Amino acid sequence: MAANFTSLLVGYVVGGVASSVSLAIDGDRVVVIDPGMVAQRGLLSGAVAAAGFSTSEVTDVVVTHLHLDHTMNVGLFDRAIVHDFMASYHDDIWENHPIDRFELSPSIYALATPGHTREDISIFVETEEGLVVCSHLWWSKKGPLQDPYSFDHTVLEASRARVLALDPYLIVPGHGEPFLTGELDLA
Repeated sequence: MAANFTSLLVGYVVGGVASSVSLAIDGDRVVVIDPGMVAQRGLLSGAVAAAGFSTSEVTDVVVTHLHLDHTMNVGLFDRAIVHDFMASYHDDIWENHPIDRFELSPSIYALATPGHTREDISIFVETEEGLVVCSHLWWSKKGPLQDPYSFDHTVLEASRARVLALDPYLIVPGHGEPFLTGELDLA
């Protein structure tokens, strides 16, 4: 069975900074990805509501990396388990999980994809249309090709190759419109 995927908010880095925020639903799991900085918090809760859920119905929040522009609004989801590159957190419980790959549901999983930061993960959602990846390995469809904040561009390129080898049909970049993999500007 495939998951449902929705792009809730499109991120940007011009005239302010906002992360791309996504929603994936698989069975009883309602997962918000990268609830970071947005122009107003009401935009985020409103986008979740427009998708048919309250913030309290979100079961999981996952962040691709620990920069505030991707984590700032984690607290809006008061009942959710929060996942990062190394652990899952709920109330006062901290549970480590495998760092290279961990599953949130049968159709939603994360892989270690260092590049933007050492702790980056990419979130994969298996949908009827194909594989969707939410990742900060790309800022937007048009670049920048060289991530100005990458700790090691060689590591970033290896992680990009790992993701592309899985043949996602849609990439949701850290700060831009989702785009078809074939539209990726590799030049």
